[in-house]
Amino acid sequence: MSHPNHQPPLEHRRLLTLAREYRQKGYAVIINPAPADLPPALAKCQFDLIAEASDRTIVVEVRSRDTLTLNGAEDLRRMTRLVEEVPGWELELVVTNPRRRAS
Repeated sequence: MSHPNHQPPLEHRRLLTLAREYRQKGYAVIINPAPADLPPALAKCQFDLIAEASDRTIVVEVRSRDTLTLNGAEDLRRMTRLVEEVPGWELELVVTNPRRRAS
């Protein structure tokens, strides 16, 4: 089964783990939020997860070394700038690396 955002399986598994961890800490979590779930300034961004608490909101991007390189750092810089402009919101980048198989 493919992920709605065509996220590689390793990234998707990490995203589900992060969602569970944030929920255990008391955050309300939305995986793959729609533009309507975001402030207007962030509506064009496609984040992997939003974790909301009473005093802060964290938007999360999960990338592997491969997708970090493919999508480029400029995309992340743009997202960071946009999130910094929204009071009480912060961006968390989670990089997960594929396990290397022993030869």
